[in-house]
Amino acid sequence: MRQWPGKGEDADSRPVDGAVGMPGRLDLPVVAREGPVALLVVDVVSEQVLSGNDVARRLAPGLLLPAAVEDWSHAAGLVVSPGGLDGQDGTSLLRVAAGGPEPGQQTTALLHRVAAHAGEALWATGAPLHGAPPPLQTRSLLVLVPVDLPDAYGTTAGGDRDHGSVLSSGLALTLSDPTVDGDPLLWVSSTFTQLTGYTPSEAVGRDLLFWAGPDTDAHALARLRGDLVRTSRGAVPAEAPAAEGIRETLLAHRRDGSAFYDHLTVLPVLDDDGAPAHRISLQSDVTAHVLARHERARERRDTDERLDAARQAQTAAEDADRSGRLLLTLSEALTATTTVAEVAATIADVVTVELGATGSGLLLADAARTRLDLVRSAAAPATTDGVWSRIGWGDDVPPAQAVRQRAAVFSGDGTASRAADPVTAVHVGPATVGASASLALVSAGEVIGAVFLSWAEPRAFSSRHRAALRALARYTAQAVQRAVLAAERRSAAEVLQRSLLTRLPEPDHLELRSRYVPAAAGEHVGGDWYDAVVQRDGSTVLVIGDVTGHDMAAAAHMGQMRGLLRAFAYDRDEPPAQVVTRLDRALAGLGVDGLATLVLGRIEQVPADTSEAGAAGGRRVRRLRWTNAGHPPPLLLLADGSTQVLTSEAEMLIGLLPDAERSDHLVALPPGSTVLLYTDGLIEHRGRSLEDGIDDLRRVLSSCRDLSVEELLDRVVVDLVGDSPEDDCAILAVRAHREDRPRPPEAAGRRMV
Repeated sequence: MRQWPGKGEDADSRPVDGAVGMPGRLDLPVVAREGPVALLVVDVVSEQVLSGNDVARRLAPGLLLPAAVEDWSHAAGLVVSPGGLDGQDGTSLLRVAAGGPEPGQQTTALLHRVAAHAGEALWATGAPLHGAPPPLQTRSLLVLVPVDLPDAYGTTAGGDRDHGSVLSSGLALTLSDPTVDGDPLLWVSSTFTQLTGYTPSEAVGRDLLFWAGPDTDAHALARLRGDLVRTSRGAVPAEAPAAEGIRETLLAHRRDGSAFYDHLTVLPVLDDDGAPAHRISLQSDVTAHVLARHERARERRDTDERLDAARQAQTAAEDADRSGRLLLTLSEALTATTTVAEVAATIADVVTVELGATGSGLLLADAARTRLDLVRSAAAPATTDGVWSRIGWGDDVPPAQAVRQRAAVFSGDGTASRAADPVTAVHVGPATVGASASLALVSAGEVIGAVFLSWAEPRAFSSRHRAALRALARYTAQAVQRAVLAAERRSAAEVLQRSLLTRLPEPDHLELRSRYVPAAAGEHVGGDWYDAVVQRDGSTVLVIGDVTGHDMAAAAHMGQMRGLLRAFAYDRDEPPAQVVTRLDRALAGLGVDGLATLVLGRIEQVPADTSEAGAAGGRRVRRLRWTNAGHPPPLLLLADGSTQVLTSEAEMLIGLLPDAERSDHLVALPPGSTVLLYTDGLIEHRGRSLEDGIDDLRRVLSSCRDLSVEELLDRVVVDLVGDSPEDDCAILAVRAHREDRPRPPEAAGRRMV
């Protein structure tokens, strides 16, 4: 699209309001871009260009007016081309101004600029003012507009380029008087009559815009009238627009009432003082052009709507995929949780990855429903303090509102979040929270807490997002309830377990110490136990056992076995193998279910000359007699730091065969030695075999030869169990102190004989 030098606006860029008119033929001004246009006032008698607008003056810079038409044409570098393109046999610009081929007829010619802008073409329309008031009758209006050559030939010449240089133009011209209110028309061209149906006698004297109708865009019409008033004689010069003129596209009406879109350009003709003496208007029927533009706009809207619908469908599909992935991931992750701290950490991990959340918190209600307490986890914001971690049930903050309403509370941006929850802004930090969501946790109809989620940026919570977050709350409530119930069961089992663990006796010069370490997670309690009984003859019976299973049933079976075994051990001074056989038969006869492994040992004192130790002097020495029913072997730590695994032939577990053969084994217990009995939770771990575990235990024991029994047990637990035991663990340690010296202080206490 070509533009004149300087600022200009294409007619296509003007907004057009949509009354529908009758489409007309595609006239030349639609192809020739009529704005801005160059306007010359020519006196055809004196053959002088009397005046021109700014655009015309820029075409022939440096030429003072008035000037001869041919001089102006030469200065502008213009010739008229009969063939339209070859630049030969040029027709004079004066002939175009005078009209032709008959004198006085409005004509249009294709011009070619051969000067500095070679290759540029334009249309020149000449309109002699025949019939205008004196002294205008000898003058002609010469209008020059840039043109797109291929379109112009295809539209106006009809393929006949030999006659393309002089054509009848559809460009209607009028002359009005801006010095009178309403800009009455002084003259109209014959093409105006062709365009509107109004004859000169019907149009002259009427308002310049008399053809507007009730369906003409009122805003555009008011804007046009305001521009005309501001450019009338007497207007403040600073308010006057540039001399290029005023342009507007409006719905107009012909004399027969039919509507069409009229593209109007109003150009001023200034007097010697620079005030408007006349106005020249150029009008053309652009109905087809406007309707085509409307159709293109409708097609664009339809396309945009289809694209928008496709984008919405894609967004909905992506949201559905994200929601499904979130809930699937959350469901799988929460299944593995066993404590509320693990639930809190899992929520934080999942919403960070799947939802892009920057913070989260799990708050649980107390029993009286007076407050919400934050579950501490590594996922909590580093700036979280003690005040924020406890929220009153009646506080005016989103988590409390959510639990009171048993619903969800959403805030789309940081301003809304901080206004709704000033506590968070103070205690977490305003940069941490943008959008936020607080979701009540409801299980079995009871509110048990809330989940708080936050994002650093604003976030739009669509209905699909809200539904996914509510589902997240339901999943979380179920996981929390499972964890709480597991903790309650675990606590009950631990109470039962510990109630069944014996307070150890303190026989002379024997120091007994124990440890019981429950598993770190789940309900893995109930099966492990230790025991010690001092028999009537002064011998000390030691027991370490492990009932199969890790639940309340295992704890119950363990309690029954423990009770029977204590009674049997105290009732008779029998070797360990016979005591265990009696237990096996009693369990079968009483119908007590359950399997167990155990080691039962008896520390005896015998004369030195009859013992395996072979010590002289008639002194009494200690020895350990034991039997093993499928249990990990005891370990013996000697005073010099060496260790011995008390191995024996594998024998049947308790509860399988009541009459299974069992055997006793003997080992001396020199002064300062320590016997360690334990369950498999001490030595068996994921990735470590039983043999490796025993080797590790021997290594740790060797490093503990100078430690007290209490210190020894602490070291064993720290080195072999750690902070997160995978299984329950029971340990019983017995140290044999020297009997020829006073009882050591660490072994002192209540004496039990």
